[in-house]
Amino acid sequence: MPLIFLPNSGARERHLQRQYQNPLFSEEHRVFDEQRLSGARYMDEQEEAKFIEIFHGLLNEVAELKPNEGSEIMLDLKSRLDQCYEQCSGLAGPRKNEKQAITQLINVMMSAIWKGAEGDTEAEQNLKEEEIARNTHFQLLAFPLVADLLRPRSPIAQDQLIATLLSESEEAVNAAFQLFDHEHQQLIVQQATQLLETLSVDIPPNQQEHLLHAKERLDQMNQLLSTFN
Repeated sequence: MPLIFLPNSGARERHLQRQYQNPLFSEEHRVFDEQRLSGARYMDEQEEAKFIEIFHGLLNEVAELKPNEGSEIMLDLKSRLDQCYEQCSGLAGPRKNEKQAITQLINVMMSAIWKGAEGDTEAEQNLKEEEIARNTHFQLLAFPLVADLLRPRSPIAQDQLIATLLSESEEAVNAAFQLFDHEHQQLIVQQATQLLETLSVDIPPNQQEHLLHAKERLDQMNQLLSTFN
């Protein structure tokens, strides 16, 4: 009986779903049982519980801020809110309410920080650049693949990166490819080409759709490589 995955799964289960019966991955990664899936799901649930604890703790800290709180405290809290958003993006489900709440809290922090930097041209420019970078970063985090790759302990091992990118959607690859510098992008395309050349003779007819999809992603990455150059 085939394994059944949750429609909105956490990072570990999500990566198992990428690998399941996918010939782009090695046999040890694409073949597993219900026990391994249950273990991944349990760890995702534990991470979600830990996130909720951290999230509510941050809410309390913001509520207890003094009117003229020091800039160091504000910057530290904003940094942890940024991390919280990133972690939230990798959890199961869209998490729209939590993300919106975190964004609102960050805006509160930034308003206070902007006020403290008023009149300092260099500080204001730095804040503008940081705001642009954060908005871009949050847009990329809308894709679970990006959140999975950026995790401190990513479920995507280094030797699984190529197969993962070749298995993802066009939109997800567009976002994820931006995480790498040009040299790394070139290496990814080179390794992806080598992988597909190797697999082309080994994939059975009933799994050719994986190969066709992967070739489309390779063509896409070649185009992105030219665009980002």
